[in-house]
Amino acid sequence: MWNIEPGYRWTFLVLVKGKGPGFSFLNAKKMGINFSNLLSTKSIKDNRHRLNGSGVTMGDINGDGLLDIYFARLEGANSLYKNLGNWKFKDITSSAGVACENQFSTGATFADIDGDQDIDLLVTSLGGPHKYFANNGQGQFYDMTVQAGLLQNKGATTMALADIDGDADLDLYVANYKTYTVKDLYLPQEIRLDKVISQNESGYYINSEFKEDYSLKILDNRLLMRFEHGELDNFYINEGEGIFTPVSLLGKRFNQPDSEQFPELRDWGLTVRFQDIDDDGDPDIYVCNDFESPDRVWINDGKGIFFSESNFSIRNSSWATMGIDFSDINRDGNIDFFILDMLSRQHKKRMTQMLYAPPISSPIGQTNDRPQHSRNSLFLNRGDNTFSEISQLSGVDASDWSWSNLFLDVDLDGYEDVIISTGHFYDALDGDALNQLSNRNFYDLEDWQNSLFDYPSLELPNVAFRNLGNLRFEDMSSEWGFSSVDISHGMALGDLDNDGDLDVVMNRLNDPAAIYRNDSSAPRIAVRLRGDSPNTQGIGAKVKLLGGPVDQMKEIISGGSYLSGSDPLVSFAAWDEKREFTLEVTWRSGEMSRIEGVKGNRLYEVYESSLDPNHELEDWPMDKKITKLASIIHVR
Repeated sequence: MWNIEPGYRWTFLVLVKGKGPGFSFLNAKKMGINFSNLLSTKSIKDNRHRLNGSGVTMGDINGDGLLDIYFARLEGANSLYKNLGNWKFKDITSSAGVACENQFSTGATFADIDGDQDIDLLVTSLGGPHKYFANNGQGQFYDMTVQAGLLQNKGATTMALADIDGDADLDLYVANYKTYTVKDLYLPQEIRLDKVISQNESGYYINSEFKEDYSLKILDNRLLMRFEHGELDNFYINEGEGIFTPVSLLGKRFNQPDSEQFPELRDWGLTVRFQDIDDDGDPDIYVCNDFESPDRVWINDGKGIFFSESNFSIRNSSWATMGIDFSDINRDGNIDFFILDMLSRQHKKRMTQMLYAPPISSPIGQTNDRPQHSRNSLFLNRGDNTFSEISQLSGVDASDWSWSNLFLDVDLDGYEDVIISTGHFYDALDGDALNQLSNRNFYDLEDWQNSLFDYPSLELPNVAFRNLGNLRFEDMSSEWGFSSVDISHGMALGDLDNDGDLDVVMNRLNDPAAIYRNDSSAPRIAVRLRGDSPNTQGIGAKVKLLGGPVDQMKEIISGGSYLSGSDPLVSFAAWDEKREFTLEVTWRSGEMSRIEGVKGNRLYEVYESSLDPNHELEDWPMDKKITKLASIIHVR
């Protein structure tokens, strides 16, 4: 039963006495979730990028108060599971119309794209097509990709949405990888350095056959590096009600610090995240890029124009950045962030992998640079828009081959811990395998493709680090029941049993989906936002809980996890049920909601200025939505 107050409503949480802190690994099949992201041998040989996996997203698709789960799949149909309550689910993919059968689906996220107060669905794929499904409010979806203007055919990975220009519509950034790598198209002898690069009196150049695939790094007429291109990311401005206009990253909206535009940005995009990095109230962008392509940090000027962050603000980064998440790890009021790489936790394994990825940096004397290191990176905010990298100090520099990281307060002590999904089909960093393969002759493409199976497999335990509150973390993977050995990719958070803490869902390669129930029994406060249309989920708002041993803060985001999107519910530590707190919500518009006397073991729904908790949401029939979409003409 809801208790109605001006600007918000609240209800008691029903807590089940758990054995936590930590998680219970549940049997997905017994819950009615029969999903496995299976990948055939032929598919692996055809395109090794498919081994980067797929994601998962959670959200309440029909307004019944229960979170539903959507899994992306590489081969075959994706799957949508309706939450029936009591940890039971039903496959409703076919009736909901969201199967996406004829594509290699990678990323997925729920978001209210058209502002009609229900969540819609976005799905990316490797090479296209990509899909935008509009929700009719009852959990029925309709393919609006063409009408919305979101057609693309690149190797898309992660999506993120935010209101970049203050008009309340959610704009969209799509990170792109590459549909195929040259390793899937050519034999090793065909892409040797001397086959790709030539030299004349003017210097080095890429031979015509490979101009679309390679670039050179040259300094003082010296060849420093040959590297393969990824694909240019996609950015879309929401014109209102789910109609998008594409905007080039090479245009006037994305600039270098000196306001010059970039001539080329063909990176290997894995994850993109909107976050207010400089604490000025508008969303900035962090793009995680694989291999030699540098991470991109875009600072918003408040009007939706972005400038590349100075290298003197963030002095270094990881080499192959997979995932990212943000948290105020020491509760000093400043946002910090953590990015993932592939450094092994085992000394022996590190020695066999050293040959592949040495630290990459510019020559001595070039100070305006951002060197890349083959380890995780944890960035501590100094409070002046500069960051210190402290991963080795904090004990989180190594988590093996890692994909996704999510901050959540597992033990509900006020400090956010971090969980990490890990594993890969083959150990591409294994120096012994690389050395053996370098001495082989390959007679045809099939022979070369089969060599992929000569690498050792790399199934790994997932990782959980407990935040000790003093800038240090300790490995609690086993103690918290989060150490299953597998190949886990996309990962999402959501409260599947409505007890106010965050459960975990993973999309695993060649294994059933992983469901982790959060077993914490400590007092908590859950917060959900009901924003004004069109930003009905309050994306970009900052939620603060004040009055405890430490102040807690969380920014509401949409998408932005590796191939995945979590439900935007906030879960805070309450310490005890008698303590009273103050809840502050700073909306994306700059307006603030403030609630006094907040108590533990309650769920609070906070409403923006024009909404009333007693107000019943207006239905927007799908025939009306279709007519509206079809009538809008692109103006840019």
